[in-house]
Amino acid sequence: MKIRPFSAWRYILNNKARAMALILMMMFITVSFTCGMYVDNAPEIFRISTDFSDQYVLIYRSVYNTESNKQFKDCMEELPEYLGEGEYERLNVGLLYCEFQSIMEFNCNMESFVFESEEDFETFKSCTTLVPEDLKLKDCEIAMSEYLANNGGYKVGQPLNAEEDLVLTQTVSSWKGVRAYAVERNVGDCALIINREGVRDHEREKRTAETLSALSEELSSKYPLLSFDTPSRYMDSCKADFEFMYYIFGAASLLLDIVLLVTINAAFTAAYDKRKHEFAIYKAMGFTRGQIFRKVASEVLLLNAFAILIGAIVNAGVILVCNQLMWSQGQCFYRISKFAVVATIISEAVLLVCIILLNWFKTRKYEVTEE
Repeated sequence: MKIRPFSAWRYILNNKARAMALILMMMFITVSFTCGMYVDNAPEIFRISTDFSDQYVLIYRSVYNTESNKQFKDCMEELPEYLGEGEYERLNVGLLYCEFQSIMEFNCNMESFVFESEEDFETFKSCTTLVPEDLKLKDCEIAMSEYLANNGGYKVGQPLNAEEDLVLTQTVSSWKGVRAYAVERNVGDCALIINREGVRDHEREKRTAETLSALSEELSSKYPLLSFDTPSRYMDSCKADFEFMYYIFGAASLLLDIVLLVTINAAFTAAYDKRKHEFAIYKAMGFTRGQIFRKVASEVLLLNAFAILIGAIVNAGVILVCNQLMWSQGQCFYRISKFAVVATIISEAVLLVCIILLNWFKTRKYEVTEE
């Protein structure tokens, strides 16, 4: 391949040690990705755990008092008018609060269902796509995701409540995130609305989700002391709870970008100071400002491309190793976070624009007469 003397490739090939030092420094920009994955891990677990369409509405009291009890009773009496004849079914369920520890070392809770009978659990299983068909639960039994079991240190056959009558009978590896279902009689003080005909095809699932979402919106305005949770509404509330973390990460990213900008730009400035006669000669030979800008930009961008490649490999290795080491403790990174990608792109863009412009302005001042 023929390489022009004015090309960025020529500079890198002739200055391998200096180019590698600049690449390694620029690689640290990609730390924004790993940091973004770390910050996004807690809300990501909630997203993974509710990553399905609105196949049910959970109705429960937001507060427990006389007025909320009255609203709940009135709502149950009026539900048939909203649901139609025979299409939807109401199950009495209790709430099981699954506590787990996030990767940031703080505790979270996620709600799961306790069914009053094996028949109710079988009905839920047949009317949704959320439970494997071969999963069976008897009275005082609970099944949970492998992630939740590892996170809490639970073992199959271990009692999970103070009375020691609710026993873990199975962990399900196909359930992502925090999921659990149990059967225990006389604990149902909430209502679960599901499509009696099931959601086995895409069109019916979409129609059910739209119906239940509209039902939640309408009833929540009529009964303010009750909560009407679908998976999407539940996720919206979780996003609001975790929003503060993104502001903290944004401030930390800004501080990191400033430090990296000062450090990396100082390294580039030192490198270009050693080449001031080279750029002065370019100007004397008649190269335009645009050509010199393209040279500076191409060198920075090419070095950054190598930095991104190396950084991506390093980040992927770190995440894979962490997943292998942390899974037995119930921690992992499930998938690439869009938030982490966006944070990295913004950091890259800000640093590259600043470095290119600052060094271009500097090279414009070089003259042949300079000693």
